[in-house]
Amino acid sequence: MFRVSTLRLLTFKPFAIMETINACVKHPTINSKLKKGKSMSEIISIPDLQEADKLLTELFEEVRKWEGTLAGGTKLTPGATAIENLRQSKVSFGNPRNKLRFLTEEAFKEAGIELAPMYLQQMRCQYDFYCVSVTVNLRPQPGAQFRRLSCQLDFSPKGESEPIVQTLFPRNSYRTVMEWGAGMNLGLDENLAWSVGVDATQETQETQLANLSGNLNVNVGSTNKLKAFITVPDFTYKVGRSEITAIGEGESTCSWNIQGAEMQKMTTAEFATVFKVPQGTKSVKLLGTARAEVNMNWFTAELRDVFGELEDRFKNLLRQKEKAASQLTRGIGEEWILDLSALQYL
Repeated sequence: MFRVSTLRLLTFKPFAIMETINACVKHPTINSKLKKGKSMSEIISIPDLQEADKLLTELFEEVRKWEGTLAGGTKLTPGATAIENLRQSKVSFGNPRNKLRFLTEEAFKEAGIELAPMYLQQMRCQYDFYCVSVTVNLRPQPGAQFRRLSCQLDFSPKGESEPIVQTLFPRNSYRTVMEWGAGMNLGLDENLAWSVGVDATQETQETQLANLSGNLNVNVGSTNKLKAFITVPDFTYKVGRSEITAIGEGESTCSWNIQGAEMQKMTTAEFATVFKVPQGTKSVKLLGTARAEVNMNWFTAELRDVFGELEDRFKNLLRQKEKAASQLTRGIGEEWILDLSALQYL
């Protein structure tokens, strides 16, 4: 699925996805990564849901044929049910305009934060800074299990006016804090580094936060005592225990991978970034892609009764778990035009 979202209706071109990918391949930063041996799927990937749906439909018919023979009935059996639940599981984006904010020297001063000289100089003479966060929702059908959720944000235009990602959140260093389960607010300090404010109403909770901050070397505290400019209120992260990888600072494309064993229920993850553009930039294009990879151990276990009867192409694919997880991915690609000029006059 690929959607184009902007302030006005845009006509989607059938080959827009390939044009975007080709442009990324030609882009010097991304092209240099490809030459270093990284695959295109690691750089920019829009899940081909039509191909995934076609593959799942073919596998569904094959499994139902053999399970029906074994069961002697028409009721969906374990393998067919697993395939159908995977096929009906959805990934969706929230609207990034909901938490798009223009960052100014005055706003930091009002929050009691004196920016570091380097960022103060950039903000006055060279760049406009913005903070944006995007929510990704995974809605698995009952029984469907996923092992990884990934999100990628690609900012345009490219070239001399290319947006630059300044900093990203979440990161693995904040994993323990985010598993706390309390409400969170994200703020920025004088070095544009993230600080996390947590709703802590009891003295024991504040002591725990202080210990976390010291042990993890991160800036964490109760929201009402946090010395930071709050830029992302009500940050949402409902994933459970997981490992987080974030890359892309200093570039125009950034991505996160969240891997965990608890993605069997409704999963919501918010991804925030501070980016900067040359002063006077009126708009940027943001291409978001999100993927959820199936837990192949669960999936193949559900097919075990008929695995030996499947066509060779299905057996060969399912034996290659990494390849199968990629080809059976559930995901979405969406594009937005972010109007920056309107924010500068608020």
